[in-house]
Order: sequence, then C-alpha cells, then structure tokens
Amino acid sequence: YAPKDDCKHRAYWREPYTVDEAEHLGSLINLAADCNIDFYYAISPGLDITYSSPKEVSCLKRKLDQVAQLGCKAFALLFDDIEPEMSKQDKEVFQSFAHAQVSVTNDIFQHLGQPKFLFCPTQYCTARAVPTVRNSEYLTTIGSKLAPEINIMWTGDKVITKEITSESLNDINDVLKRKCVIWDNEHANDYDQKRVYLGPYSGRSPELKSKLRGV
Repeated sequence: YAPKDDCKHRAYWREPYTVDEAEHLGSLINLAADCNIDFYYAISPGLDITYSSPKEVSCLKRKLDQVAQLGCKAFALLFDDIEPEMSKQDKEVFQSFAHAQVSVTNDIFQHLGQPKFLFCPTQYCTARAVPTVRNSEYLTTIGSKLAPEINIMWTGDKVITKEITSESLNDINDVLKRKCVIWDNEHANDYDQKRVYLGPYSGRSPELKSKLRGV
C-alpha cells in the first residue's frame, strides 16, 4: 500500500490518519486478511525527514503504530526518488546517507516487533547505482548494516526493466548479502497512464526464483 493519492504516505507522512481515514484503511487491511493477503503498509519519509532527530523518528513510530493498531502486520520503508543529500544536522551524526537510512529503518523494524518488512533503497536499480553495483558505498552499507531479516527491493537493470536475467542478480545479491525482492515497474502505469497492461509476464524466466526472496 503506497498509493500516490494518499498524501499521508509521502508528502505529509508525519500526519496521523483521521478517524474516517483510519476506518477506511482498517477495512482494507481486514479484507486483505480475509483473502489470505499480507497487507504491507508503506511510508516514504525521505523527502524531508531529519534522520538524526529523535522527535522525527518518534513521529514515524507513532504513525506506524496507528496503522499496526488497525491490524497491519507488515510494513515497508521506501526511500526511492529522493535527493541523496543529508541535512547539516544529520551529517554531524551519520557517516553517510546509507548509515542514516539504516539507523532509522533498523530502529523502526525493532520497534514494530520485527514484522514482515520491505526496504526500498535510493539506489534501487543498476542504472542508479553509483558508480556501479559492486562499487557502490551506499549499497554496500545497506547490505552490511540493514537487519538481515529485512527484504530489499530492486527493479533490475533500469527503473523499468524489459528483461531480468538470473545472471544480472548475482552482483546485487552479493552486495546486499541477501536475495533481493524484484519490485517490478514493467507493468506500472504512473509513467504511461494511457497504457493498459494486458500482456503476458515476459522477460522474467522461472529460473529467477532461486535468486529471489520475492517479486
């Protein structure tokens, strides 16, 4: 659950849901449970969070506690499509942008009782790895410092990847020290809203299954 039209998912992530909004979200969570679907509530605080601020982290915890009280048992922290820069305050506390994200994510993960958890890195595909997947300090830090139970999302070679091969996953899995979860944008419609995806799920061999924690 990370809809662009829920402003409290990203732009206004600090704001709790109103009674009506919480009731609507709770009914969605309960319906998913009735259908044997794990409902993951995702939040994207990366636009303006101060990672080193206890007040900010407490605000994030309160927001996720509210969703947990609605029956949600799985969560995601998304740091995609943000500027990889830290505030002056954060630079005084954290060694790097990756260390800041890991600190907050691990803290949230423990606070929520180590639930099912997804993490989206800022470098979420090969094209965005700086300078490369193997040599990215950011990805190396995420892989070595993020709690091993947390699943990490990856879109493949590009933001929208035409073909994902088994070989292409070797580098990222090694660097992340775990099998990644493919976050597949190939069928997404936010970049082409006039296109309706009705084609076969192609360019992804069943052989990928042994290299992944999920799709």
